[in-house]
Amino acid sequence: MSVALAWLAIAVMVVIVEVVARKNGRFSRIGDLGRLVASRPLGRLALVAVWAFVGWHLFARYTVPPL
Repeated sequence: MSVALAWLAIAVMVVIVEVVARKNGRFSRIGDLGRLVASRPLGRLALVAVWAFVGWHLFARYTVPPL
């Protein structure tokens, strides 16, 4: 249960940062950060690794029934 709350807290923080960035205009948005990271090959590799990590922990780990 606490792991699910941690993921929920991360998601809420991401949404709050995005809303503040769109409203305020002084901060970079999350898409801008993604574009900056994806502009380099090592950054693209890091994005794939993060996506795989999040995918494993959110989908595969919680949807596979225990044996």
